[in-house]
Amino acid sequence: MVSNNLIPDHDAGVFNPPVRHPVGIGDQFMDVLFGGFSHWDSAHFLYIADNGYTIQKHFAFFPLFPTTVKTVSETVLFPLRFFMNGHSALLVTAVAVNVLFFVAAAFVLFRLSIMTLHDRQLALRTALLFCINPAGIFMSAAYSESLFAFVSFYGMLAMERKQYLPATLLFALSSTTRSNGIVNCGFVVFFTAKELMSKLRLPLTEFSLQDVLFIVLKLISTVCYISAILAPFVAFQYHAYHLYCGDFKREKALVLWHPLFPTDNEEYLPPGSTTIPPWCNWTVPSAYSYIQDSFWDVGFLRYYQLKQIPNFILAAPMIALCGFAVYSYCRVNWSLCRTLGLGAERKEDDEKPRTGFNSPQVFVYIAHLSFLLLFGVTNMHIQVVTRFLASSSPVIYWFAAHLTRDDPQHSKTNPAASENTVYPTNPVLQQIHNWKSARRTTQAVLGYFLFYNVVGVALHSNFFNWT
Repeated sequence: MVSNNLIPDHDAGVFNPPVRHPVGIGDQFMDVLFGGFSHWDSAHFLYIADNGYTIQKHFAFFPLFPTTVKTVSETVLFPLRFFMNGHSALLVTAVAVNVLFFVAAAFVLFRLSIMTLHDRQLALRTALLFCINPAGIFMSAAYSESLFAFVSFYGMLAMERKQYLPATLLFALSSTTRSNGIVNCGFVVFFTAKELMSKLRLPLTEFSLQDVLFIVLKLISTVCYISAILAPFVAFQYHAYHLYCGDFKREKALVLWHPLFPTDNEEYLPPGSTTIPPWCNWTVPSAYSYIQDSFWDVGFLRYYQLKQIPNFILAAPMIALCGFAVYSYCRVNWSLCRTLGLGAERKEDDEKPRTGFNSPQVFVYIAHLSFLLLFGVTNMHIQVVTRFLASSSPVIYWFAAHLTRDDPQHSKTNPAASENTVYPTNPVLQQIHNWKSARRTTQAVLGYFLFYNVVGVALHSNFFNWT
């Protein structure tokens, strides 16, 4: 609120359509309070929640978050409309919904960390670090990051509990929220493969008809689970195809189409237009792929230009943290990584850590992060990598908790590090309080999280480019 009202907005030349609803005192008050949460992609999500998908470029934004905001605004928070217009009510609803999803994501991450790391204190530190993560502003603004983190982490927790059906439903919700939700199919494949490998290692003399049936049924169910996770993505593309390539009536879309949108710009093409988009003629039509390629210039190594060096610097801390996490884990667990986490345990593995960041259970999450990191640095707008990874992978917070965990030897040689305990139940706040006595590594990680969290709030709310 302070940043949005004291710092003049930067003219970024991005999507920011004027509100079509009458503006009253309540709307002006809400703009003072929450206006900073409505910038950048928030403007797209709020427009979709208000008007639906009436222009072509909006098919880059998946429907679960704007649908949730619209539904809550028209039901639970309907009384807000007595004091403000529809757009302001949607903005307040989006912020409220994201706060709830963020808190829920922190709790689910805590439970997932306990099951995976087998260390309650490290799990607590993980959840606390998530609360001050470098992409914090996007967890509160009208973005889909909090919702995506919640359904993804919850799906991972269900997989750890071997609850395949709930996990599939949650991962399907993640692919209805963001396109990278389809990557969560990998968790179903990995956990299934682990179960099958335990059967396939049996000697042939011990192999029974029941084992064969188990394998066949497991493979069939896995195909069904993967199909269910991919279904929302495919359905969304089909919906776009129906609107732009089928016989959808243009008049239906123009009712909600903004009169100030340019009529000669392909980005703002309404459904049912006489102009047929090029992607309609593709062998596999995909509005999402076409929009990312043509309107946002997203593609392999396209962002590797000299003028983008500042954005690479902006994303460098997250890339370095994730890269170091992958390297550190693989260095300790190379035999596990070499067999893709599916090999039989050997005697020397008994000496490996069974708890904490380097535990064997973390492998699948390392593989997941590795794929997202590689894709992010080669195919995406590089500054987006920070929020892209911060809302997708628990490894970031596990590794940060691992790095910042108090070292008993350090406490012995630095008595100031263990005295003056002001926050006995919050180790992260305690380290911030005793900043000068903290280790350099701890200072670097916490400094990065706090700096990006605070500065991101100030810059994002004024249309300055930030992650």
